[in-house]
Amino acid sequence: MIAKDQNTALLTVGKAALKNADWTDYANYCFDREKGLRKDAFKHLEKFLKSTEDWTFYKKIDFLKFLFPFFENVQDADYACFPQPLSDKLVKPTLIKWCDNEDADNNPFRWYGKYYRSENHLFKALEINPTDDLARQTLLSWWTYNIYYSVHHLPEGYIGEPLEYIKLGEKIKTEIQKLSTAQLREYWMNELEEDLELVRNYIDWKASGHSDFEKWGMENKKQTGYGLTRTYYYEE
Repeated sequence: MIAKDQNTALLTVGKAALKNADWTDYANYCFDREKGLRKDAFKHLEKFLKSTEDWTFYKKIDFLKFLFPFFENVQDADYACFPQPLSDKLVKPTLIKWCDNEDADNNPFRWYGKYYRSENHLFKALEINPTDDLARQTLLSWWTYNIYYSVHHLPEGYIGEPLEYIKLGEKIKTEIQKLSTAQLREYWMNELEEDLELVRNYIDWKASGHSDFEKWGMENKKQTGYGLTRTYYYEE
């Protein structure tokens, strides 16, 4: 079952696709998918993909230039509007060829890097355009998630080597400072520091020799847990 945001995205992308007659079958895929007519939707998609076999390389690029801004700016557009056959038969091979022949446009590198999980492509996007905040934030989201994952079972247990995540935190801070706006820098620093606080507290607890991390946190007014509701200890 498709969620409400995905339905909205399907209608948004479908209506925009109607502006190009060559994309009508893709638009109809979006409309039928929004209605819950999955079988009919994929028939339209199959017809669309068949038609793209005769497209020039640049015509395929034009479709990708149309599609990816929706993926990056419309909530959930990169789910239902980006089915596996579209990815495998058109988008991925076109991006690979585009990146192999591109040295001035950072977009294909960012798109490939984000949607096919390649740090090297994201670094290339940033090499071409150091102000590409979208590429940099994709890297930040992956790296900060690694730190979050290491602490998300605390106080029961830590996953990984905490000192390595302190080093990763410094690497992340360097990238955060390269973001183009103070608002973005503040957002990512807050995201990072919430988890680094837990890492540092865990390291301090281990060094203390105390037998119980949670009790140590209570005694020292330190955060020891991470979940839907963070666990903080304050002086009364």
